[in-house]
Amino acid sequence: MIDLETSREVSASSVSSAAFESLATLQQLTLEAGLSENRKQLVFRIVNDMVRYCRYDRSVLWGMSNGKLKLLGVSGNTQVNPDSPLATQWRSLVDALSPRNRPAVIEPEAFSGHENMWNELTKRTDGLSVIWLPIDVEGRAVAGLWLERWGDKRFSGRDLARLEAIRLAYGVAWRSVARESGSLRRVLASRKWKATAPVAAVVVAALCFVQVPLRIVAPCEVVPKDPVAVTAPLGGVIDEIPVWPGRSVEVGDLLAVYDKRVATEAIKVVRQQVQIIESGLQRSRVQAFDNPSARSEIALLEHRLEQEKTRLRVAQHRVDHLEIRAPVRGTLVFADPHEWRGRPVQVGERLMMIVDPQKTKLRIWLPETDNINFDQAKPLTIMLDSDPSWSRTAALRFVANHSEVNPDGVPRFRAEAEWDHPDPNVRMGWQGTAALYGNNVPLGYWLLRRPLAAIRRFIGV
Repeated sequence: MIDLETSREVSASSVSSAAFESLATLQQLTLEAGLSENRKQLVFRIVNDMVRYCRYDRSVLWGMSNGKLKLLGVSGNTQVNPDSPLATQWRSLVDALSPRNRPAVIEPEAFSGHENMWNELTKRTDGLSVIWLPIDVEGRAVAGLWLERWGDKRFSGRDLARLEAIRLAYGVAWRSVARESGSLRRVLASRKWKATAPVAAVVVAALCFVQVPLRIVAPCEVVPKDPVAVTAPLGGVIDEIPVWPGRSVEVGDLLAVYDKRVATEAIKVVRQQVQIIESGLQRSRVQAFDNPSARSEIALLEHRLEQEKTRLRVAQHRVDHLEIRAPVRGTLVFADPHEWRGRPVQVGERLMMIVDPQKTKLRIWLPETDNINFDQAKPLTIMLDSDPSWSRTAALRFVANHSEVNPDGVPRFRAEAEWDHPDPNVRMGWQGTAALYGNNVPLGYWLLRRPLAAIRRFIGV
């Protein structure tokens, strides 16, 4: 008798403990659902956390607003694909449920005409038992929970009765989340909106009526102004570049030397030909006094002599230009002189430039999306990377009407500007940022121009 009574007490104690634990879990789930800040958070808690209160293998939550089914969440998944084959099967089975506004343990007979889908789903899980649990807000089912147990595990009417409390709790939490999103009328009637409405009106008025100059920022580079190009006067092979980049030169300084061997040998050959023809012409003129037939050769020899003299002048011109000298004074700008040695060049090919380091200008590369109508009367603001503590001003001279590839390999529109106040300390090659200004536009357009352009490119309108 003592053992039997002790067993009954232990059994009653276990039942009481289990009931208390179940009640505590229900209370905790209810509080967590009520603390959800948005619908996405509440959906995650419904499909994943309720397993602590009622065991299941998988839960699927469906939205039922406006009579349309929408897959909201699946337990164990952060993202769901509403067009997957499994989701399509679920949608067909849920759509076949009638009525969907009452909780029930689902039997296969409830899916008249969709037995094949039920059987396929059952084969996947080696047996299937389902509870349908609608979530009501103000007497209307706004969502439905599809709970599955797999294998030999079955739902019972007792499980359905236990789930009624959590179903009501989730309905209250759903209504609270929906109230947080609110309607426009509720938002407009709130105290916070009434307090911020004047500020919002001022901001909107500023965006619409405050005029600001349209400002474009683009990379720029300091380049020489009016450089003198030193080009190849002859076609040939460069033998030597005796100067270095950055060196200052005077008028007449030697800049480059051609390979002289071919030109000097050619002029020797032509000179010999001229001497030979001149000797023959002299002999024919002497013989012409006694031999009339020699007179006919005089005109032919004179013509050949004139041709050879022309060739001699051309050869002499090549010899005279085998050395390239500086046409003006300035600073040399070109690549490594060693790269020119032994390199063939064509007539007119640029070898180097001579620039005045005190005369510079700005080259600006405008993005293709920022080639607007600029106000030429407004000075540009220049900020050089090597001297960021100072900003300088310049005047825009021109903007190219076609794009070209800049040194970085990006299509841009080239623009040039000249300093308002030339600074001798500014060096060629310095880079920085140029701010160009267009016409005055509303502040809202100034802020939203690029986002609007990106949206229109995306939607193609």
